[in-house]
Amino acid sequence: MFRRWAWAWVAVLLLSGCTMVSPAEPFQLSEAPWQVGETTVYDVLGRDGQRLGEATWTWTRHDGEWLQAYEIVVSGSATTGEVLVDSELFPISSWRETSGRRSEAVYGADDVTITSIAADGTETTRNVNARPDMLDNEQTLQTQRALPLAEGYRTVYTDLVPSTGAAVRMNVNVTGREQVTVPAGVFAAWHVEMSAGGVTHEAWYDVDPPYLMLRYLNGTSGVEFRLRAWQPAEGAAMQGTTEPGTEPPSAPADWQRPELNWPYLIASFLVQYPLMIVLPLLAGWQLVRREWATWGVFWAGALTFVLSQVVHLPLNWAIGLLGQTPRGVALWPLPWLALVAGLSAGLCETLARWVALRWAMRRTRGFQNAVQFGLGHGAVEAVLLGLIALSGTINILALWRSDPATLGLGQAQQQQMVAAFAELRQVAWYMPVLSGLERVFALCLQVAMSVLVMDGIMRRRPLSLLWAVLAHAAVDAFAVWSVNTLGPVWSEAGLAIAAALCVVYVLRTARQFGVTLSPERAEF
Repeated sequence: MFRRWAWAWVAVLLLSGCTMVSPAEPFQLSEAPWQVGETTVYDVLGRDGQRLGEATWTWTRHDGEWLQAYEIVVSGSATTGEVLVDSELFPISSWRETSGRRSEAVYGADDVTITSIAADGTETTRNVNARPDMLDNEQTLQTQRALPLAEGYRTVYTDLVPSTGAAVRMNVNVTGREQVTVPAGVFAAWHVEMSAGGVTHEAWYDVDPPYLMLRYLNGTSGVEFRLRAWQPAEGAAMQGTTEPGTEPPSAPADWQRPELNWPYLIASFLVQYPLMIVLPLLAGWQLVRREWATWGVFWAGALTFVLSQVVHLPLNWAIGLLGQTPRGVALWPLPWLALVAGLSAGLCETLARWVALRWAMRRTRGFQNAVQFGLGHGAVEAVLLGLIALSGTINILALWRSDPATLGLGQAQQQQMVAAFAELRQVAWYMPVLSGLERVFALCLQVAMSVLVMDGIMRRRPLSLLWAVLAHAAVDAFAVWSVNTLGPVWSEAGLAIAAALCVVYVLRTARQFGVTLSPERAEF
């Protein structure tokens, strides 16, 4: 018995099939990206886009430490303050004053002492527990420039708001690279989401040093900051525009159709989409044509996969594996995150498969039906993903063929289109091939797991269900780990080996069931 299960066990250890969220990285700041005397000036806009005022940040040195001074003037009301940070950019002290009220914070090793001074001079003091990853709320927007922002980057830190004494966990998530147009110019930027307490704020940071904050959107008030001008260092010339409310520089009026990544698109249409959309359906049709199984069994497998996701997806969201804000399991170290992700998929999909084969298909058991059931189970996922990818590619081609003027796109939007096509050209041509092959390999796994469960049901071996859960868990655990460590090429190499082992396992099980897989017709 061990040899029979060993084939499936070795296969799934090498196989990857699901894509989960990347784990949050430890909160770590690099050295200060700014220089002494750096000044940044922002236009402050309201929710309606009207200019409300101006915000200014300035960095200087103070006794070997960094001192951030800021002033925000909105509708004639000014908020001023300073934050003193150490060489590692963590806060030492801060003060903030607005409408006659002042709050001060002194950061110690174990606690933070906060003093609030009302307009009438009344003082109140409170202590808040200090944390190693704590930042002062008034420094966060500028200090996030020192994070190692990159595609898919996630981290978490503690944000202390001295004016209220609240210490909240701030989740940082880089959603991607975009082109940003602000009054100071046009920049390539990282789009960053900062989420806490159900509220999401957004910021855009220049991808190049000194990683200027280009734009900030407050998710609560709708107030927006847009970079208008900056002085790189003390004595340097001011860059950008000094005129408040000046429109950003526009792109050239003449539209030039960007170059496409033709090798990528050709590989998508010739390899990826046929493998994802056509091949699974063709495999099911072949079994029907040779009278090995029926379409009803195929669609039963497809429906079982869909129903399993009704439980699987909410479960993943509840434990933190899904969602834009890193939380729960997504904050765990990578090996533990991978293990939980694998168990989540293994339990939900395998139990759904067992219920369907054990109870709903009592009259359609057998090796051939298990194969057809597995094809349907894997086909629905492959076809849905393939249709989504195909739709995106068609939209790209339609946008490329269109005249932006007929679409009502302005100069800034034209520049964003050019930047998007430029990023598409950087994608390797073989990525669609890997995507298509991954679905083929995953289809082999789904068939093998369905055969494994069916074998356990017909031979009355309850342990086979446990093996199937652990096997599927191993698959997804390896998927999460390999995507974050080995990269797509080596992950797919593992998939290729595992798929071959899955096929060998299915053929061996067929012989044990007395099934002859002839090219003309199966002999039962």
